[in-house]
Order: sequence, then C-alpha cells, then structure tokens
Amino acid sequence: MKSLKAIALVLLAVLFASCGKPVEYPIEPHIAYVGFTYLFNADSTFSGEGILAFSYTDGDGDLGLDDGDTLSPFGPNDPHYYNMVIDYLKCVNGEFAKMPLLSHHVPTSETDSVQFDTVSFNARFHRLRDNDDPKAISGTMEYTMPVQNPLSPDDTIKFEIRILDRALHESNVIQTEAIYTNPIFRKQI
Repeated sequence: MKSLKAIALVLLAVLFASCGKPVEYPIEPHIAYVGFTYLFNADSTFSGEGILAFSYTDGDGDLGLDDGDTLSPFGPNDPHYYNMVIDYLKCVNGEFAKMPLLSHHVPTSETDSVQFDTVSFNARFHRLRDNDDPKAISGTMEYTMPVQNPLSPDDTIKFEIRILDRALHESNVIQTEAIYTNPIFRKQI
C-alpha cells in the first residue's frame, strides 16, 4: 500500500510539473549576438565569407517569409522586402561609422555616368514555423555572408543587424565585434 501511494505521488508530481506555464516573450522579436566565424577554403585561404550567428525570441512566432511573399509590404521595391537588415560600419580614425558598401558598376551605355553600385547585406529568411497559430519561439540563426570589399580590401568593420516579423514588428539592434575583411593579412601584422 505504501509503494502504491509513493508511485501515485511521483506520478502526480510528474503530471503537475509537466503542466507548467508556457514560455512567453514579447511579440516584438528580440535578438542577441552569438558570434562571427571566418570561412576558409580547403587550402586554408580565406573564402571572403563568414557566418554571422545570433539568437532570437518572438512571442507570437511570426518570423520569416515565404517565397511567395512578394506583394506589399514585402514586394521587391517595398522598404520591408528584407526581413533581416544589416548595416555596414567601417572603422575610420578609430571610430565605426555606417557606410554604404560600393562595388564597381559596369556602364550600360556611353551616357551612363554611374561608377558604383551600392551593395546590400540585407537578406530574407524563410518562415521558422509552418503555421500561423501564435506560439512563442526561440532559437539561433546563422547567416553566411561576404565580408570583403574589393575597393578597400584591408578594412576593420562591424555589422549592425535587426530583424522584422510578418507584422512588421522590428527587433532590437545588435552589433558584431570588429571583423577584419582580410583576416590573413591581419594575422601577419
């Protein structure tokens, strides 16, 4: 009889513990910087890319876009086309300042006077949940991205990152540590 009561108490304790309150987060996404890892080729040369990692939480789980999300407000010409916004900061005289990253522009006609195009690090990431039922989510996201600027190959840079959910709630802004656009060169100094 004592063992039956003990088993019943243990089962009741397990049942009570499993009925805990669900995790709750604000409906605005929140991100936290995890790290940046340089990618190297098989021959140990720098690939020009790295992996940006950050953790996220979202109270209603509406993070990510479908491939078909191309109409307003997520259309190609809309300000919310990208749900991961990444700004480029360059170290100038010991201070980091936001700058557009420029690349060579190939003229399309003789009258075309534009010499550079602005490159964007912004990205679209896919839905993190398969349905629209509001449910809190959390996890870690990794994004492989280029870091080299061909017009200024030996820079010290940082990235500022924020994400948006489908309701257009914006996350906080995070910043990477200093990143060298040519880590091989920096290691030799």
